[in-house]
Amino acid sequence: MSGDKIIVFRLNAMGDILLAIPTLRALRSAGNQVHLVVNEKWCALAPFIPAAVHYYEGGAKLLTLVSELRALKPNIIFDLQSKLSTIIMRNLLGAPLMGVYKKRTAVEQFVAATKRFPIKLKDQRPVWEKYAQVCGVEADSNPLLEMSPEYIDECRDLISKQGLTEKEFIFVHPDASKPGKEIPDELLRNLAPMLELPAAIVGTGTRELDVPEKYLDLRNEFDLYHLPGVLSLARGVISSDSGPMHLARAVDVPLVALFFQTDVSLGFAPIPSSKTVVVSNELECKPCSLHGQNKKCPLGHFKCRNISAEQVNKALKSVVNL
Repeated sequence: MSGDKIIVFRLNAMGDILLAIPTLRALRSAGNQVHLVVNEKWCALAPFIPAAVHYYEGGAKLLTLVSELRALKPNIIFDLQSKLSTIIMRNLLGAPLMGVYKKRTAVEQFVAATKRFPIKLKDQRPVWEKYAQVCGVEADSNPLLEMSPEYIDECRDLISKQGLTEKEFIFVHPDASKPGKEIPDELLRNLAPMLELPAAIVGTGTRELDVPEKYLDLRNEFDLYHLPGVLSLARGVISSDSGPMHLARAVDVPLVALFFQTDVSLGFAPIPSSKTVVVSNELECKPCSLHGQNKKCPLGHFKCRNISAEQVNKALKSVVNL
């Protein structure tokens, strides 16, 4: 496969799009013209992705997008989303469909939908490897975004305005799309006196945090366009299982990824590196949900949240030179 015009559908979410980067880079390196279709809310990441990016703006503008894509005269389509919208678009385009990614079998989907647990997938390979297989490439584990020196200089100015010095602070991202993924306030409180560098909280969360003044709350201070570069300037990042976790991995910053209700066996751990460590308590009941959506523990103990500050600090010191 070389010299082809390829369309790849992966509309959502941020983490899933970032996990597709090794595959996109492998397709491009093989001499193909690669076009990625994402939801418009991720458009700020387009300059850093190794593909030409097109935006899905909802059903009302679906036909306009199809016309835009048809004008490219693609001869291969890969659907890494496989939702109704992408099924409609790929059928309207008419180009050969060479591969479709399916997250789970019908039985696995039924188990999750009926809230049975633990959820055990037959295929527990990392999602980024599955994407590569669907697209017929041998992708390496390089998920790095392509950021220019001028862009990084912009980001240096932004952190300087917040009183931060490059590589002299730790970023913490405690929020997540679902409550079962969030870093508990108690863990952050216990961790604060152990941190040897200033710490700042980043992300787009709005929940009220009961944490010490050790943490400078910079949530919603950086837009999505600048967030990759800003993260790259930290000495290290501590993050929940979330899009910003994958973003930290994609800028090659030392990363401690905390998995509470979810589990790496679902395939969505950060792509491995010598600078990345996952902290997760192994429990027979885990994972009890696909996305951390359980507000209450089905067994009433929430032991998955018992990650200690000592565990996190040890993990941080294993990847960050303090």
